Amino acid sequence: MKKKSILLTFVLTMSLIFSTAAYAASTTATKDIPIGGSGEMEMVGSIEPTVLSVTMPSVVPFNISNSLTTENKVISPRIKMKNNSSIPVSITVSYTEVDISKLKNTSWCNDANVGPRQIAIGLEKEEVKDEMPTGLSNAKWLWANQWQYMEVLSLAANQEDALYVVGAMGQDVMENTTFTVTPTFIVSRTY
Repeated sequence: MKKKSILLTFVLTMSLIFSTAAYAASTTATKDIPIGGSGEMEMVGSIEPTVLSVTMPSVVPFNISNSLTTENKVISPRIKMKNNSSIPVSITVSYTEVDISKLKNTSWCNDANVGPRQIAIGLEKEEVKDEMPTGLSNAKWLWANQWQYMEVLSLAANQEDALYVVGAMGQDVMENTTFTVTPTFIVSRTY
């Protein structure tokens, strides 16, 4: 009787140990280890990053004028953005605050199809290094005072790229004045 009890305890203990191990891990490779033998198991862990870091300017001055002969009416500096993270990131505009109150009788347009008294500003990814775009075909237009969630740039780990401010304006828009365009950028992990 005592032998049956010890044997039953041993069988139950072994079944609990091996059933727990079988359910605890989902593996693709297995190895048989004989009783009394030994074996190794490689365990691979992943460290998830907790900090996303992107460097970008906080102020970008630009000029817009109908005197430019190109489709793009903006002269903009190169807006360099660098992903300092070890994972890829996406840079999205979520909202753009626009103040054109100093531009009398002018309204905002959400694309390049501006009327005589309209203005539109967007962002365009750099295609040729250090060369400002002359056209508007790849522009991503900023919507005035509205939520938008528009991806403007995707950066691989530790990658640097650039954007330019682009724009269009109607022939009757008053020049020699200022206005502000303040996009809010969101940096998020891409998968």
